[in-house]
Amino acid sequence: MKKIVSIFFAAIIISGCASTTHNQNATAQLEPLNWQQHFNSMRSLKKWDANAQIAIKIDKKTQKAKMIWQQNQHKYDISFLGPFGQAGPKLYGDTQSATLLIPKETPLTDTNTSSLLQKRLGWQLPVENAQYWIKGIPSPLTDSQLSLKDQRLYTLEQDGWTITYEKYRQVANQYLPAKMVISRGDLRLLLVIYKWQIQQPLLES
Repeated sequence: MKKIVSIFFAAIIISGCASTTHNQNATAQLEPLNWQQHFNSMRSLKKWDANAQIAIKIDKKTQKAKMIWQQNQHKYDISFLGPFGQAGPKLYGDTQSATLLIPKETPLTDTNTSSLLQKRLGWQLPVENAQYWIKGIPSPLTDSQLSLKDQRLYTLEQDGWTITYEKYRQVANQYLPAKMVISRGDLRLLLVIYKWQIQQPLLES
């Protein structure tokens, strides 16, 4: 059934970036926090939604979809949508287990998100780490190597993955990633995050 899922992703055309929430256009331009302040602020951010366009490139083939990631503490809900909001694969879980739902198929559950996605979709994403990466900080779960640019994370290497941050956007009183690449081996995930919704106050500078 991987072929059917691939067709779902391939049917979606990535569109241009929209504006970020929190009325950022009406917010005064901020000076970037220093790295430690930014890191602490992002560590404190436990409840958020991110809407993105995702391009998944593996084995010289590219699949595209819209992605809605909802995070509440350690619980996550990640949905992939097709044209006109067509429902696609959905991944949800917490630190204990993950469940993958595909329309008209039996749900699959595993303790490892990467292996679950690999089995059904043919590509991986370590959600337990990526929930930190998407906020622009390394995961606290394992060691990492990083480089900074303008007091924000620029490149990150962790658990065999390489994350490159190409663009940030102001959201409330902080800067969050707007464009990033997550790669490992021949797998490349491009995320263009066009909408952030922050459900709790960020730390003041």
